[in-house]
Order: sequence, then C-alpha cells, then structure tokens
Amino acid sequence: MDIAERLARERRARLAAERLLEHKQRELFAANEKLALHARALSEQIVEQRSVVRNALSEAEALKGQNSRFLGDLERAHTAAVMAERRLWDSIETIRDGFAVFDSAQRLVAANRAYLSAFEGVQIAPGLPYADLLRHLAGSGRVALDDGPDAWCAAMLARWETDSPDPVVLRLTSGSWLQLEDRRARDGDMVCLAVDITEQMRLRAAIEAVPDGFVLFDRNDRLLLCNSRYREIYPCAAPAMQPGASFESILRYGLAHGQSPEVTDPEAWLAERLARYRHPGEAAEYEMANGRWLRVLDQATPDGGRVGLRMDITELKEQQAALDAARLAAEAANRAKSAFLANMSHEIRTPMNGVVGMAELLCDTTLTGDQRLFAETIRSSGEALLVIINDILDYSKIEAGRLTLHPEPFDLERTIHEVAMLLQPRARAQGIDLIVHFDMALPTRYIGDPGRLRQVLTNLVGNAVKFTAKGHVTIRVLGGEAGPGLEELHVTVEDTGIGIAPEHLAHIFGEFNQLETGSNRKFEGTGLGLAISRRLVEMMQGEIWVDSTAGRGSCFGFRLTLPVADDAAAPPVAGALTRALVVDDRFLERTILERQLTACGIRATLCRSGPDALAELARDGPFDLVLTDHEMPGMDGCALAEALRANGWTMPLLLLSSDPAAPRVAETRGLFAAVLQKPLLRSDLYRQLQRLSAPPEPEPAPPPEPGARRMRVLAAEDNRTNQLVFAKMLRDLPIEITFAANGAEAVALYRSLAPDLIFMDISMPEMDGREAARAIRRLEAGRTRVPIVALTAHAMEGDAEGILAAGIDRYLTKPLRKSAILEALTLYRPEDACDLAPLRPEDAA
Repeated sequence: MDIAERLARERRARLAAERLLEHKQRELFAANEKLALHARALSEQIVEQRSVVRNALSEAEALKGQNSRFLGDLERAHTAAVMAERRLWDSIETIRDGFAVFDSAQRLVAANRAYLSAFEGVQIAPGLPYADLLRHLAGSGRVALDDGPDAWCAAMLARWETDSPDPVVLRLTSGSWLQLEDRRARDGDMVCLAVDITEQMRLRAAIEAVPDGFVLFDRNDRLLLCNSRYREIYPCAAPAMQPGASFESILRYGLAHGQSPEVTDPEAWLAERLARYRHPGEAAEYEMANGRWLRVLDQATPDGGRVGLRMDITELKEQQAALDAARLAAEAANRAKSAFLANMSHEIRTPMNGVVGMAELLCDTTLTGDQRLFAETIRSSGEALLVIINDILDYSKIEAGRLTLHPEPFDLERTIHEVAMLLQPRARAQGIDLIVHFDMALPTRYIGDPGRLRQVLTNLVGNAVKFTAKGHVTIRVLGGEAGPGLEELHVTVEDTGIGIAPEHLAHIFGEFNQLETGSNRKFEGTGLGLAISRRLVEMMQGEIWVDSTAGRGSCFGFRLTLPVADDAAAPPVAGALTRALVVDDRFLERTILERQLTACGIRATLCRSGPDALAELARDGPFDLVLTDHEMPGMDGCALAEALRANGWTMPLLLLSSDPAAPRVAETRGLFAAVLQKPLLRSDLYRQLQRLSAPPEPEPAPPPEPGARRMRVLAAEDNRTNQLVFAKMLRDLPIEITFAANGAEAVALYRSLAPDLIFMDISMPEMDGREAARAIRRLEAGRTRVPIVALTAHAMEGDAEGILAAGIDRYLTKPLRKSAILEALTLYRPEDACDLAPLRPEDAA
C-alpha cells in the first residue's frame, strides 16, 4: 500500500472520526441539554421544597410563640382574677356593713367579718343554710324580738320567698341598730347587706326628743322624715305624712280634712304656701285655729332639700304680752317719776329763788356783824340745798337714761380755772392753797361737754377742799397724743387731807356712800357726787380712779380722750421783758411760774421770801419784772413792793393773790401794775406780759355819749316774791322794768310796751311761758325780733329743747343769780340804749 492510499485511507479515517466525533459531540450536547434541563428542574424543585420547609418552620415557630403567649395571657388573667377577687374581698372586709352571698338553695357562699360578727362562738362555713343562721341568731339573745324566736325566724324566711324582699330593721340588745337589705341575683343567688344604722336611729331619736316640730323634704319636695311633734301640730294632715309623700299632697290632705278652716280660697292659699316653702326667708309667726302661736322656719339644705322647724311660741307670746304690759306700766311710772321730779324741781327752786336771791341782796347792804353772819348763813345753806337738789336730779336723770352730753369747743384750762376760782374762797377760808398745774405742752381747747366736765371737777375739787384741813389741793393736767387730732388727758386732784381707809376705797364711787357713820358725821353731803362723777366720766368714754392713804391725803383722777378743737396758741414773745424775779413761798407754784415764763422767752429767778428777793436784787439786779405772791410768811407781797419802791426799784410789779379784795387794796396803794387772781390762768398771765412789753399806746378817744334812753325790759313772773327779788337785783341799773303776772299779760304788754328784752317765766297760770313766746313770735312777723330769755325752775333733760323750740333765745335756771341776769342784759342791750353801769344813789332815787 502506497503512501497516497494510506494517506487517503488515514484522511478518510480521520474524516470518519471527525464525523463520529461531531456526531458524538451533538449527542453529548443534546445529553448535556437534557441534563441541564433536568438539573434546572431539580434545582427549582429543591428551591421550592426549601421554601416550603422554611414556611413550615416559620409557621411552626409562630404557632409555638402564639401558644406561649396564650399560656402567658391565661396565667396573667388567672393571676389578675385572683388579685381582683382578693381585693374585692379585702374591700368587702374593710366596710363596716355586713355582706354575704347565698346560693339558690339558701346556703352560704361567702360572708365578710362584719356579717359573721353577729355569730361569734359558732363555726360558720360556706354551705351553712340560711335557716340555721337565723335560728342561731334568735337563740343567742342578741336581737331584741317582739315575738318568739320561731315566729321571728319564720317571718325572716318568708321574706326570702318573695322576689324583692323589703328591708327589715333589727334592734340589737347592745344598743346598735341594723338594717337588712336583700337582693336576688339573676342566677337565683341572694346578696345580703347588714347596714349599721345606729347613728341614724340616734339622730331620729334625737329629732323625736325635740320639743318642736321637725320635718325634712328632699330636693323633689318628697317627705324624708318628720317627728311625732310635727304630726301633733298638724293632726288633720298627719295620716298623709308618709315617707315619699309630696309637700303639696300633704297640704291638700290637711285642707281637705279641716287643718286650716279659716282658709277661704284654697288654691290661692296653696300657691302662697308653696311659694313661701320654695323661697324660704325669715321666720314667720301665725296663730293657729286652736289659738296657739307657731313660729315657722324653713331653710334650704345643701343638696336642694328643705328642713323645717315648727316652734310653739304660745307661752313666749304670753310672756311678751306680759312684758309689754310691764313696759307700758314702767314707762308710765317713769313718766310719772319725771313729771314728779320736774314738779319738785319747780316747786323747790321757786321758793329757793326768793331765799337765795334775797340773801344775796341782803349781803350787799350795810349790816352788823351778826346780821351779816345770819345773811351769809341763809345764803350758804340755800346754796347747799341747791347742790343737794341738783345732785338728786342729776342722779335721777342718769338712772332714767335721759342725761345726754352736748359736745362743743371749749377751753379746758379756763374751765379748770373757773372751778378753782369758784372754790377759792372756801379754800382760803380753811387756810389751804389751791394750785393748778396745766401741762405747758398740751393744747387748751378741746371738743367736749364743758358743763358736765365742770360738774365732775367741781365734785372732785370740792371734796378735796372739804376734806383738807391744811396743806394744799393741786389740780394737775397731763396728757399725750392719742391719735390724729386726739389727746388723752389725765386730770388728777391731789390733796393733803384726811385720806381714805383701804376698806372704803372699793365702794367710794357708790351711791349714797359716806366715809363716816350717821352718828358721827362731821362733813355734809348726799354721797352722790362721786357716783355722778363716775357715771359722767363713763358717759364720756373715760375712766375714773382714786389712790389714797388714810391720814396722808388722796388723789382722785380721771382719764379722757378728747378731740382737739384747734391748735393751741403759741405763747407770746415777751419783747422787752427778758428777766423776771418770782417770789413765792411755795415751791410748786414757783416752779409752775418758771415754766410759764420760760415758754415766753423770759428767764426766771426764783426766791422763796421777800428778804431773799431784796438780796437777789442787790446782787443781780435789776430785773425787767417782779411777780410776787400776796400772802407770804414774814414779809408779804405788799410789804415787799413798798420795800422795792423805797430802794428805788421801778420795774413793774405783778401781785398774785387768792384774796378777792386784793385788787382794791393794791389800787389804793398804787404799787402794782396788775393783780392776778390765783389759781393763775395762763392766758391772763400772757395778756399782762404782752401789755407790759408792748409800746405805750396813744390816748384813747373819748367814749361816745351814752344812749339817751333806758333799756325797756318786760318780765313775766307770776310769783310775787320772785318779782320782788328780780326788781331788787336790777334796782341799781338804768333800765325800765315792767312786770306781767302771766303769759296773757306779757303778750298784751308786748303790744303796748315794745320792750327791748323779755324775761319769761315758763310755769304761769292762764298762759304759760312757751305759749306766750309763740304768740309773741307770731305777732312780730316782719318786725324786729325781740330777745326772750326764759326763767325756769325745771331742770330735767328735755326741758331745754322744749323751751328753745318755743322761739325762746336762751334760758336761766332758778334760783337766779344777779351775774347771770346782768350777762343777759348786756348781751341784748340795744345800741341806742345807755350803758348798764350801776346808777349813783341820787340817780336811782
């Protein structure tokens, strides 16, 4: 075989091998494709199976977790139910009321301790029948039974046979009360409550014990409770008074059964009664058909209900009627007492006017020593009797509550000075000094009742002078600011008299109290002065007191708070006066003078006697002014003045004296620039200092010629003695006086006489002074008003208002004083009438 054939054969073999290889490759490729498809299908199946497995596993896990949650929820629910049951029973155990549950077979299911406490000593367990519990309770004696135990148990079991058992109240022998309330459940169980109503029953018992009618309605006007007294008050309506009944239905039932027979229009009465019930106000009173009186009081309760009280006030009405009758009788007696006091005042003062007035006139005439003694005794005795009368009248007015205060601006220092000057003659006659110390820092003008304050001071200072045989009586006024425009004043009256024993101090301000017994009395008086003073000070909202030591003296004082009337005037500037010499043997008076002079800018040098003053002048003279006391031991004030003038001293001299005759003595000697009365009034001293320090004034113009005519005076007075006293008091004055015997004559003389001034007695026959004054006022309509001054012996409270209301300008109280009459004449003297200077004897003749 040749090479070509071999090559051809090899080529064919190779081609065949290649074709086989290609065919095998195609088979292999086809097999690979099939394998790939199968592998892909297997892969997808595996993936799907894996997904199913995973889903199954997830569902298994979810079911497992849900089961765990269900188990946990079930366990928690069981725990909550157990806790809720425990809390429920714990709550039931804490309440005071008993609680129990019985099943449909009336066997005990459960009960709290409060319910089981009624069965102490008995083993109570669930399943015990209700009938056994009742028998045990009835046999224990703990329940107060009206019937026997068996009957009571039967009645209690019969209650449970009904669908809705009514509540029942048990009264325990321990004093407590229980109300049993039973309710049947839907499954046939019985729920029982044992409510402790002890407090309610006690309240009901208390309401029953109230002697007045009591009723309580709810907010819907339904009756809740009322006591038996309420039913007794309204017996006709009592049957309708059941719990739950409306207020209107009770009223209508009562009307229908004769409760209010006086009602003529029932519907109108009902409407008015319902309106008063729904809008309660103040208590009302009305008389019932049986004649008894009721006080009706209705009030709203906080929850909208109404509570009412019905009080039988028949006895109170009877007592009130008796009191009214007694009051009318007392008022009549008081009026009779006032009228009696007024009449006694008039009847006593009218003759006393003649006694005191004539004694005063007699003392002004030329008398022998014995005659003057007799006349002075008559006058002093009459004045003492007037003091007693005034004390009794004042005390009667205070007791009757008819004494009132009349505040007005006044000068307190001047008021005290006037009291001191009034009592100075008595003090001087006893040889004691009367001193006034008014604090320089205090104002002098206040608002108060000066008359009553003067009365208190007169009583206190008068007593001090009366009970002091030697030494001094000092009136001291201190104080301080108590608020804006107010001053608290402390006024004391100190003396060196007999003093008061400690056992008498407690009742010294009582009525009719005397320090001495009736058998050994040395001092006169009614014993009313201090009692009246205490009452007056208390009326002024003040306080009065006393400090005293027997044998050493007393200190009476009172405290008042008064409004300041105006600012106190500043002390005057002394001007040329810079140094003054004060001579007085009493240290207190020297000190007071020094303070008063220092306030004026004057430096004072003090000496206790005349020789000391002469020595001081020789050593340190001259002084711008010398103030000397009148009565001093050794060298008195007049002797000192003569010695000063003899030694060539020419400074002004002021004499301070408690002797009323001192001005006349000083005038005859011509030694003094002025004489000042003691106790010294600060304003009088300042006025003299201003006069002495002022430059000399020019000569005054000659006074105008006096009026050409005399003043015409009409005096209406029915008492001839009083006419005589009045005429004698005015006989030395340049006036023309005409008397009328009654009011009618006074009116007639007014027409014909045309008087300048009318003195009008109040109590006169035919026409009294008030009526006459009114008639004169009517007649002078359109003409010049004539002043009318009343003369009255009435001194009771209210008399002044009645007198002035009649058209009278002012009034004077009898017995009359010549000074008071002169003051009225001077006040009302017309300008064309001559001056009221006393006539000379030849002119009077």
